[in-house]
Amino acid sequence: MAKPVAFTNAKPPSNLHSHRTTSQTHTVSFLNLNNLSFISCALTLGHKNKQPNWSKPSLVRSKSGLGLGPVDPLEMAAEAWNRTALLVIDMQRDFIENEGPMLVKGGKEIVPNVIKAVQVARQRGILIVWVVREHDPLGRDVELFRRHLYSTGEVGPTSKGSPGAELVDGLVIREGDYKLVKTRFSAFFATHLHSVLQGAGINNLVITGVQTPNCIRQTVYDAVALDYQPVTVIVDATAAATPDIHLANVFDMKNIGVATPTLQEWTDFKA
Repeated sequence: MAKPVAFTNAKPPSNLHSHRTTSQTHTVSFLNLNNLSFISCALTLGHKNKQPNWSKPSLVRSKSGLGLGPVDPLEMAAEAWNRTALLVIDMQRDFIENEGPMLVKGGKEIVPNVIKAVQVARQRGILIVWVVREHDPLGRDVELFRRHLYSTGEVGPTSKGSPGAELVDGLVIREGDYKLVKTRFSAFFATHLHSVLQGAGINNLVITGVQTPNCIRQTVYDAVALDYQPVTVIVDATAAATPDIHLANVFDMKNIGVATPTLQEWTDFKA
């Protein structure tokens, strides 16, 4: 079993754009890609070796028995990714497309990165879990504060079988993936997600999707409470209504030991 890496807790800075302490530096940069703004959160530790701020996926015991002597690195990597699941949360038309009734303004910009994260997960043999909202057309399973959206006689947001409940273009559920329907913010609340992951031997989670302060955050906090380790949030494959909201929630999650790499950092990472 790989030795867990200790996380350094960072207090949310009063100025979200730049914060410096004697032990670490947080730099936030806003980039522009094809005239679409998105946030890249670079969290660089002030250690000499500048190691990433996330731990390696936990490994099962190697086939060599007691784990003594040389172990094939490819075997170790395969074992690590086999214990990892990628959660793609709420990447549905009603949340992402401009005319969607539940539009998350930062959602459209991250679609290419979510597509890339799924591609990398498939290459690594990582289980992909598609977490979606699908509600009763009459809104009987919706939170009380949203039920008025289903009382007008029109199709409510992400109603089961509606076009708005479909995944956005470029994201496709394939054989071997798992689809999970939820009716609340957390993917764990009143679902069988934990049982499915336990049955598959999963203890490492990677999170993508929308939106950061609601479904992403509550799923992450439940995962931490259930002792998944590590829990990773890809910062530029998740989004909120504004960059400031996104970044503030990223800081909160990092403070409870959640890993926060960019997509490129996660893609380049070797187990």
